[in-house]
Amino acid sequence: MRRALLLAALAALVVAAPAGAARPVFLGKGGQPGVAVDAVGTGHIAWIHDGPSADDDTLEYCRLPRRARACDVRSSFPLGGSASRAVAVGLPARPGAVSIAAPVVNGRSVLFNSGDGGVTFGAVPIGELNFWDDAVLGPGDAFSFVTGPSGSYARYGLDGSGPGAYGFSFGGFLEGMDLAIAPWAGRLAIFASGEAGLRTLLWGGALDPNDPVGWTEGPNLGDERLYVSAAGGPSGTYVTYVDRRPRTDSTYVRRLRDDGRFARAKRVARYDPVELELAEGPRGEVALLYESLSGAWAVRSRSGRRWTKPRRLFRGNDFTDVEASLGPGGGLAVWDGDAGYTGDGTIRAVRLPGRPRR
Repeated sequence: MRRALLLAALAALVVAAPAGAARPVFLGKGGQPGVAVDAVGTGHIAWIHDGPSADDDTLEYCRLPRRARACDVRSSFPLGGSASRAVAVGLPARPGAVSIAAPVVNGRSVLFNSGDGGVTFGAVPIGELNFWDDAVLGPGDAFSFVTGPSGSYARYGLDGSGPGAYGFSFGGFLEGMDLAIAPWAGRLAIFASGEAGLRTLLWGGALDPNDPVGWTEGPNLGDERLYVSAAGGPSGTYVTYVDRRPRTDSTYVRRLRDDGRFARAKRVARYDPVELELAEGPRGEVALLYESLSGAWAVRSRSGRRWTKPRRLFRGNDFTDVEASLGPGGGLAVWDGDAGYTGDGTIRAVRLPGRPRR
């Protein structure tokens, strides 16, 4: 009897989650998820599900209330084609508004707009974008999309207005391994990591962003800055990257100031992951997420000035193709556990903690 009790106790120690660790939620099968968390902590999550043929892919939607472990609303929308790359989810500044952008490779990409908190959606076709590397909602009621390898950009209103395809290409200027776009003081900033260094392009806000004349070159952080992610909000605009210069191999966060210059870099992790995800919340809190061999990790800040030490969210689950969003009381990270642009992964979500005390 004593032996049985000892074995049971040891088994419990083996399977127990680490103290304070989060518990992921299984949502479904598919790939390339996107997420946005609203003012009451509800997560609006969407992803691509592969159909039986190339023209049968669907957009899957899940509304996940705060503290819930199951969706209270689920919907599936046919895309009329094959989809790839990340879905973009945004929350326009109107009660109950949710907008989702889904890329379609062999047809026009589609916006799905809701005015009742995700209960119903209407579909609006946009341009033939095929895919995008990153997207952001705003300024205003519009999505901005950026993609490589030629560094193309396009902006579409939520009513579908915009160019027939990508508005223009920056050519080799944005050609690189990673692209990110973020709000920047009511304007937009693009970050591109490649052979020419970590370069920036800035839209000043006066001209149509679909016109390249409205964009100017910003500062270049130099070579060996890789795997960029960016976010903007009340605390400012931040970019994170891995510095791969000799004897460095660490992860840094840097603020792009309103005048278009970078503040001093802050090392937030002595680690060099191949995928980073940066998110900023409505009160200026910032979170950086990354994967290591021992699980998923988070580094947080109240305002971008001081950062916590890395904290493990959980072990395992292949924390890849990650997207995150922060709300007033915390946030959500979603991922598909299948690196690349496939639609046959496992979609999971995990709660992110609120603002750190310091």
